[in-house]
Amino acid sequence: MLNPVVNVLALRQLATLRLSAASALVCQGQSLWVLADDALVLQRYNLSGDWQAEQILLPGELPSDPKQRKRLKPDFEALLLLPEGSLLALGSGSTKRRCRGCLIESGSVCVIDLGPLYRALAEHFQDLNIEGGVVYHGQLLLAQRGNGRGRENALVLLDLAQVLRDLQDGQLSGAALQRIVPLSLPELDGVPLSLTDLSVAPGGALYFTATAEATDSSYLDGACVGSVLGRLDAQLSIVELSRLTPVVKIEGLAFQADGRPLLVADADDPTIASPLFTLDELSELARSS
Repeated sequence: MLNPVVNVLALRQLATLRLSAASALVCQGQSLWVLADDALVLQRYNLSGDWQAEQILLPGELPSDPKQRKRLKPDFEALLLLPEGSLLALGSGSTKRRCRGCLIESGSVCVIDLGPLYRALAEHFQDLNIEGGVVYHGQLLLAQRGNGRGRENALVLLDLAQVLRDLQDGQLSGAALQRIVPLSLPELDGVPLSLTDLSVAPGGALYFTATAEATDSSYLDGACVGSVLGRLDAQLSIVELSRLTPVVKIEGLAFQADGRPLLVADADDPTIASPLFTLDELSELARSS
């Protein structure tokens, strides 16, 4: 039986960001790194959402026409902090153009070939669509978003040591794949939920976000009817699921050192800047989980 969505948590907006398609974020000390799925840059803010700097990930410019931009964008959907302090941005893998990543170390950027790993994962999913990632218990966990034909939400478990070796060679390989854990999510107002991000709270608990988007395509967007925040136990089973209000498409989740979560939303509209939210109600739970 799928876990019902029984709780409701209210989002509180902290700021409006300088990008319109925020897809992932990472807290690192007093810095907040934000990634967008239709941009070639990584932006840095403070924890209140004030803009500080921008890091170019890939050279060039994307076209302004929405259809052309969607076709040509690298679709960076996941951002994670590695143990030595570097950042890793990952493309979704939903098309051949979206199989690049970027390793960011001390202001320098190295482009990473995700093709070897993503080809291995494509053997397990009808529609590959990596939307989140986090380091957890000596592994790198990826969130496979099941908004395609098969509705295949899953956690992809990679060997962290192998990932770090692969990154030295400028790639991620299939050798890092350990196992895949399917994740069954319920519907929200009749629309299936699908994973959008993963994050670990200071107390060690693993959280995820998911959104209910009326589409059966990993490429085409649909109307969003709402988002949820969930918590997983050590066996990667869902133990808590809460609906978020107001209705926004939450795509990124990160925790500050004090346990306060930060979340970003994507309106799927280049004219609407992404909001940065927090959840005051979760702070104590995040510290103690």
